[in-house]
Amino acid sequence: MPRTKRSHALRTDQHRNALFLYRVVSQTLHERIAKGLYPPASRMPGVEDLAKEFGVSTITVRRAIRDLTLEGLVVGRRGLGLFVATNRRVVRMLTPDRVEPIDNEIRKAGLEPAIHELNFGLIERAKEASLQHLASLGAVVFRVERVLLADGEPVGIDNLWLPRRLGEMIKPELKGRFVMPMLEKFGQQVDHIDYRFEAATATGSQAALLKVTTGFPLLVIHFTPISPNGLPILAGRTTTRADRFTYEFCGKPSAHRKMVTHGKRAR
Repeated sequence: MPRTKRSHALRTDQHRNALFLYRVVSQTLHERIAKGLYPPASRMPGVEDLAKEFGVSTITVRRAIRDLTLEGLVVGRRGLGLFVATNRRVVRMLTPDRVEPIDNEIRKAGLEPAIHELNFGLIERAKEASLQHLASLGAVVFRVERVLLADGEPVGIDNLWLPRRLGEMIKPELKGRFVMPMLEKFGQQVDHIDYRFEAATATGSQAALLKVTTGFPLLVIHFTPISPNGLPILAGRTTTRADRFTYEFCGKPSAHRKMVTHGKRAR
């Protein structure tokens, strides 16, 4: 066989072997998590320890870990190592005219919500790419940035952009509270809410705030409450860890059949 063909065949065999080993590692770790050998929230062996155990390269182990991370089974924490994801997810219910306060939904998951304030200040709207189409918010807006915590663990980043007048009214009462439930108090009626959903991976700054590794999978929800006169009241973006949140959307909750008190469905 000519040397070039032998080299090509060798590379092909090496690639197949690496692919096989990576799948063995990934499947074995998956099974260990499913069987509880690595319990939820427990620390897993490090990459080098796993490479030594399986007799493979650290590159192969990292590839397997990457897949488990994308499945939401494993969380890499900066400076701490690899951890099995918790089983408790926060379920966010979105409807056309209401965003349930996220603190209520964190509590429903059996976790204690908290807010870590990062920033509240005025910025030029033109400097925010996501606000270019929302001229009615004004040339200068208040930007609110905070980290959402569940049992003390960072699980999301909340960003809001408020018209200057609304921001000045809300500011004295905002600390530690969520904006959406406060809108009616300040004379803001919501006709409906526009949403945009995205999948993303954590940037370096997001990873630092959420205490995960760069590239960690995220879910991003952009939302804009619209007033009865058709103008945006504010703009919001919630960025959450994909392993901790599930989103549900219902276009017409009132059409669902209710549960009656004796436990049978109403007909």
